[in-house]
Amino acid sequence: MKKDILYFLAQTRANLKNAQALASSFWIGVFSMIINNLAFFVIWYFFMNATGPINGWTSLDVFAMLGVSMFCFGFCQSFFYGIRDLPDFVMKGSFDSVLLAPVNSFLKLSSSSFSITAYGDLIMSSSVLVFYIIYTKMDLYLIVFFIIMILLGCITFICIRLLCSLVVFFIHDGEIVATQMFEIFLRPGLYPGAIFPNKLKIFFMTVIPALITSSVPIDAIKERSSYILFFSFIVTLIWVLITYFLYKISIKRYESGNLLR
Repeated sequence: MKKDILYFLAQTRANLKNAQALASSFWIGVFSMIINNLAFFVIWYFFMNATGPINGWTSLDVFAMLGVSMFCFGFCQSFFYGIRDLPDFVMKGSFDSVLLAPVNSFLKLSSSSFSITAYGDLIMSSSVLVFYIIYTKMDLYLIVFFIIMILLGCITFICIRLLCSLVVFFIHDGEIVATQMFEIFLRPGLYPGAIFPNKLKIFFMTVIPALITSSVPIDAIKERSSYILFFSFIVTLIWVLITYFLYKISIKRYESGNLLR
């Protein structure tokens, strides 16, 4: 396991160095994503100014929620971007190279590629979250609490990203289906959990756990609720187990040379 993790870290470092070698395109990609993300903050700023607080949520809370969502997205796309390419690997038959490598297939797949623009998500979201921590004057306990909630969101995000990609093992030419499934998961996380009725909110925390990757960490901080932390941990653990077993089942269905089908 140690060897697998070291390989993953080395491959990630190599990906980043390769991107930085093209300095201009790297920084253009990063800053273009930052500018793109600013649009979400501007839209929500004007919306919250027009409506006022929503069920106790202020514009600052919404900005923090966007920060959590962007951080989870950026973390997955920066370090586990190869998951997104899984359908292409399977359809072309190049998944052989992943399975035959002398390292963990999931880590080999995850580090096979990465997204330059995702670093823009990480930079901007980190800045927003640090500002939120400072502005709300969180003590050390709440900071650790907040970090744990965000990490649970990142893990859940990676699980759903992988599960959507696994569709290609069961549906021929399933790339479009995988993309649409991921969009269904992604969209609810762009809205404050406060706007959803309780039953729908629970649905988006469990069956489609989009809120775990966005608004739930903010709810946990606002309420200082260890119950929300425990609930999020259980939901994340369940999705990790589901992903693990479905991944094992899926790769057994893989046939070398799928390009010939």
